[in-house]
Amino acid sequence: MVSRNSSRARLSRNVFAAAICLFTVLFAGGCAGPPKHPNWSNATGAEQYERLMWKAVREKDWKNFEGHLAPTFVGVNARGEALDRAGWLGYWKAAPVGDYLVGEIAVQPEGADMVVTYPLHISQPGASVDSGSGLRVVSVWQTVKSRWVLISTSVTPVVQ
Repeated sequence: MVSRNSSRARLSRNVFAAAICLFTVLFAGGCAGPPKHPNWSNATGAEQYERLMWKAVREKDWKNFEGHLAPTFVGVNARGEALDRAGWLGYWKAAPVGDYLVGEIAVQPEGADMVVTYPLHISQPGASVDSGSGLRVVSVWQTVKSRWVLISTSVTPVVQ
């Protein structure tokens, strides 16, 4: 027969071990931060997805670019033209993008949405990014069925 004291001691050790395991998992998960090299499968938020969209434009990765646009996407380009999903895709396919520089990004949560704002410089192929156009971008990302989609973007020229 097992004494009550030894049962309690075993229970205490098990509870202590479980608490240590839980603390380790939570601490390691909370301190891990965003991935060093985010991609479409490991990105953790709207800022990383926004950067991945510009990378997709530069690399002409239209499958991933289009795959992250909401079916009802609306975009406004630097000329003030409102474009639907197909129009936005066509616009960027035709745009001569050599390189880009994303400035400091601000992300504001709004319910299930994330509003992302930042300055952007885009250069033509062969030109330096410093000589590119200065733009202000406002994008809205939304989680739909546990994945992020871009529902709207506005690109406005910065007047100096």
